[in-house]
Amino acid sequence: MPHADDADPAHQKDLRSRYRSVLTRGGSTDRTVFFSDAVFAIAMTLLVLDLDIPDGLPPDRVGAALVQQLPHFFAFALSFAVIGSAWLNHHRKFSVIVRYDLRLQVLNLVLLFFVALLPLPTAVLSEYGGTSSPWPVVAYAIVVAGLYSMLNLVWAHAWREGLLARAVDRDLYRYVVRALLPVPLVFAVSIPVAFLMPAVAMYLWLLIIPAGVVVRRRLLPRASRPGESRGRSG
Repeated sequence: MPHADDADPAHQKDLRSRYRSVLTRGGSTDRTVFFSDAVFAIAMTLLVLDLDIPDGLPPDRVGAALVQQLPHFFAFALSFAVIGSAWLNHHRKFSVIVRYDLRLQVLNLVLLFFVALLPLPTAVLSEYGGTSSPWPVVAYAIVVAGLYSMLNLVWAHAWREGLLARAVDRDLYRYVVRALLPVPLVFAVSIPVAFLMPAVAMYLWLLIIPAGVVVRRRLLPRASRPGESRGRSG
């Protein structure tokens, strides 16, 4: 027989509140990290499946077959570096994200969606990246920009909701946000360029290197030397 309190709106509201506070948040991110590491590892492994040398080649054709695989290898190396760098960023962030809530888990799942999806545009880029079609470059840039944007969204949400360790202050939080900006920005800028000059758009991705240097030297807050702030205040 149903209890009278079950139909009470106040009781139901209290249950929803208890559900959110007890079951959708916690003080350990271990399972989130383990699951994320598995997705990163599987995605990196899947990248190599696009590299294939036909069986039964005569010895004098092996070299030519290897040369034909160069576009596939370059796409593999690029995506391996992209996923590897994203994993390093994810690992560093979750070393100081010490609590979780439901939204953090959802944002992390969206991030993993882009990680798991990356082998597909990698295969398209390796096969059709040198053609006049902009779509291989556009598809690849969208996925990479989405992946790195989600890394910053996870970080921003963790800061806003107090899920970070006490060692992370406002300056360190901003430092991490700005340090990651060049990757999604450069890939996003390459999307409209791809519709005009597909081949040039891929070379734009190399701008991540100088852009990262500029951000580190110009835009990131410089750490004060020991006693510097004390001397200024005095």
